[in-house]
Amino acid sequence: MKKIVLLLAIALCYTTSHAQFGNMLKKKAKAAVEKKLDKKETSSSSSKSENASGMVSSSSTSNQNASKTEYSDEEFKAELAKKYPNDQAKQDLYYQKYLEKKQQEAEANKPKSANTVSDDFLYMSYPFAMTKGMSAVGVDRVKIRRQMTDMGDNVDLLPAQDPEYAWLRFLTTPELVAMSPEGYIGYELVSGMFTTKVGAGRSQTLELGTGMPILVRGMLIADDVFVIYAASHQGGHAFNVPSYMIQDDITILNVIGKGEQQFHLDWLEKAKPIVKEFEATLKENYDAAAKSTMDAIKMPKAGSMNSNASLVSFAKENVSKTIAKDGAKLLKLNIESNDWNIVTNKYTGRILYRWIKGAFTEKNKNNDCYLQGFLIKQQYNGSGYGSSQFGGIIHGQMPYGQKMNCE
Repeated sequence: MKKIVLLLAIALCYTTSHAQFGNMLKKKAKAAVEKKLDKKETSSSSSKSENASGMVSSSSTSNQNASKTEYSDEEFKAELAKKYPNDQAKQDLYYQKYLEKKQQEAEANKPKSANTVSDDFLYMSYPFAMTKGMSAVGVDRVKIRRQMTDMGDNVDLLPAQDPEYAWLRFLTTPELVAMSPEGYIGYELVSGMFTTKVGAGRSQTLELGTGMPILVRGMLIADDVFVIYAASHQGGHAFNVPSYMIQDDITILNVIGKGEQQFHLDWLEKAKPIVKEFEATLKENYDAAAKSTMDAIKMPKAGSMNSNASLVSFAKENVSKTIAKDGAKLLKLNIESNDWNIVTNKYTGRILYRWIKGAFTEKNKNNDCYLQGFLIKQQYNGSGYGSSQFGGIIHGQMPYGQKMNCE
């Protein structure tokens, strides 16, 4: 009996102490939550944070300034001057961050026009023959895909037979964009091959693609109108500017757009003056760049050896004879060397010959002028030097071989 009473007493004590312990934990948890809430309220009412642009914001004033969420650049500078009156470096730093953030937001809000594919297949005015593998198929409907790559802004033509295949790829560059007529963008074919009919009656068959003597370009007229044209061209991207097409050779190969016949007929007529304007602008820029580059090419100064009349006469006679074979004419010539350069055997030191060099300008059969170089040699016979020998035209050595103004 005593044991039973003892066990009941122990159980009662345990239950009481456990309940008290539970109440104590509840009180501590409640106090912690109340403390956290008090801290949050205090923090939200009094805390102020400095944002990335160095301005101070607080929740107590945010409602008052809700109508003034943006500053003009000058107002922002003034605010920074108030906050950091004695620290110009910090003003400059936070103003720069402000401008960077503003630029990022502007870029983020720009409409995304790249990486788009036309929803429907568009018709070609004239079918192209596409060769893929061992078979050739006619293509008269394509989708237009614009996408940005590491090379620039591309336009891909995806044929109806294989809408995932980038059959023809056209690329634009900053130079082509800058020279395009307002509202349009000019491109150049950089990948793909096709065969098409050309000529007045479209009776001639012509294979076109990269690496051909005829240049193929495209022009984006609108999101769903793309014009493809071709012509013989000049320049070949010399003088760091794009080449241009010869106006009389420009042919509109195709208009890609809606299916209505009249739509295509209209654009076949409207496209030609637009692309001609583009090519004329390219020619102007090419000619200006070429003139600037050619103006910098000058005849090298004559050296002391140029006073030797017999050597100059010998040089003129041999240079004239050599370039005449290609239909060119000698304009000016002088000897650049101040003295003979002696060549010896590198093992024995025995004299082999001596040489001098000179420069001349020529006008070729196309009336283009070039700066060229030449050599004159005299062999050593053991006791002296023999008669002069023409060493030929210098090739592959700057500044010779460059196109220059004829004046």
